[in-house]
Amino acid sequence: MSSQPQPVPQGRVRFTSTVALSLTFLVIFSAAVIVAQVNYPAEAASMPLIIGGIGAALSLLQVIVELRASRGAYEEQIDLRKDVPIYLWVWSFVGAVVAFGFVIAAPLMLFGYLKFRSRESWWLSLILAASVLALLYGLFQIALGVPLFEGLVTPLIKDWLEGTSGS
Repeated sequence: MSSQPQPVPQGRVRFTSTVALSLTFLVIFSAAVIVAQVNYPAEAASMPLIIGGIGAALSLLQVIVELRASRGAYEEQIDLRKDVPIYLWVWSFVGAVVAFGFVIAAPLMLFGYLKFRSRESWWLSLILAASVLALLYGLFQIALGVPLFEGLVTPLIKDWLEGTSGS
């Protein structure tokens, strides 16, 4: 497989890696807007709505640009199989945040990525994950009093643990 651009029939839209990445961010930003609109009071939702709305609009624009570019006469051959692992990590992070919230998911996913995907040392992985935990919990929730999304499963686990400890 050569690294030279290969001819592609003019006018044919192709699903490329950059289209997939743009669609991924479109879904993430759109989901953030929906979560903010549904779960937060109007005052607390304003910033996530603004950022998520702008991010979703820019991601949609990028999808359109990438789809148009994919119809060009020449395009680099992209092997989506090489990109699949990073997409799996991104979607796993999104799923973990939805399930367990930012404070739990971000440090755990960062640790997992650093240790198992990037093959970093245990110490670096632990220190960076602990730093993210300190930043999210210590700075945002404790110092600034900003409640972060706690996930859909975390409250159920808390209720279950409180129910079993009270018996």
